[in-house]
Amino acid sequence: MSTAYFTRRQEKLKAQLAEQEIDGMLVTNLIHIRYLCGFTGSSGSLLIGPDSCEFITDGRYVVQSKNEVRGANITIDSIPHLQVIKNKNFLSNNMIVGFDGKNVSHQMFSQISTTLSHVEWKNITGYIEKLAMQKDEKEIEALKTAVEITDRAFAEVLPMVKIGVEEQEIGNRLSFLYRKYGDSDADAFSPIVGSGPHSAMPHQRPTDKKIGPGELVVIDSGAKYAGYHADMTRTVATKGYSEKQKEIYQIVLEAQLKSIQGIKAGVSCKEIDSLARDHIDKAGYGEYFDHGLGHSLGLEIHEDPRFSKVSKDYLMKNYVMTVEPGIYIEDIGGVRIEDDIIVSEDGCIVLNKTSKDFLVIS
Repeated sequence: MSTAYFTRRQEKLKAQLAEQEIDGMLVTNLIHIRYLCGFTGSSGSLLIGPDSCEFITDGRYVVQSKNEVRGANITIDSIPHLQVIKNKNFLSNNMIVGFDGKNVSHQMFSQISTTLSHVEWKNITGYIEKLAMQKDEKEIEALKTAVEITDRAFAEVLPMVKIGVEEQEIGNRLSFLYRKYGDSDADAFSPIVGSGPHSAMPHQRPTDKKIGPGELVVIDSGAKYAGYHADMTRTVATKGYSEKQKEIYQIVLEAQLKSIQGIKAGVSCKEIDSLARDHIDKAGYGEYFDHGLGHSLGLEIHEDPRFSKVSKDYLMKNYVMTVEPGIYIEDIGGVRIEDDIIVSEDGCIVLNKTSKDFLVIS
């Protein structure tokens, strides 16, 4: 990415800060630092000022910061970053500087306010998250690639999803493929693989339980590419499934399709959530759908905005969201179907190509 690419992001943040009469911001969240200047290492601080942007790290990242950091001056030092800011006079007396209270502990704030007591500190939250909601072309291309890898890996793993196979075998294979085809450091998140009673646990971690006959199997996983996350869920049934299980599957699929049809720029996230939730409720299973309909994707797997019954956000063009209704019944099993979509002015684009037909395996 070019210097201009990250400078534009920094300028947008500065404009938001200026509207609130805030002179700068200390950024300590590594995901936010990556978003604003490109650094992907594990230790760094970014100080956004009215006239400059200062990135601080230590000697482990001399080459990496030189190769990655754009739009910021780089300082390499082994002393604490706050002391570097003080020693180099990066902040003038009586400046108003923001920090993100969600990412700064009480202990850390005590250190900030003590070391840099010559400025006024203001707790601000959500500024960078708001900037990151609407994806640009480069981000969308990365997300599309992550989804393509997710579809590809699922297609390769599906033949091994059989009665007698352990949940963790499937999860491990998915992780291997995601790291093979996508970012080598990690997949988007640890795969969720739940069979039988485990399928009724929305965030079931794979175990050594073997898939049995007459079970639902929920597989929720995703690749990561250039730091951007995909997230897809498919549910399959094993031979000997019940008609109740198939009924639940159909209800969830209808709810998902109905909500996808309602998505377009300008519509409230709460309204989209209601489209799926009302459908499931009218079918008699409302109490078994107990999570939000979806969330945004980006450099983090769960970003804002979110499809939920309490959301106050409205969709905008180029938001990238998941749509993932589910029904989970302890004695029957669970079903979740999830796709990633891009919001457009008059609808949305579904990125996933993996079939959502009711699939029975043996």
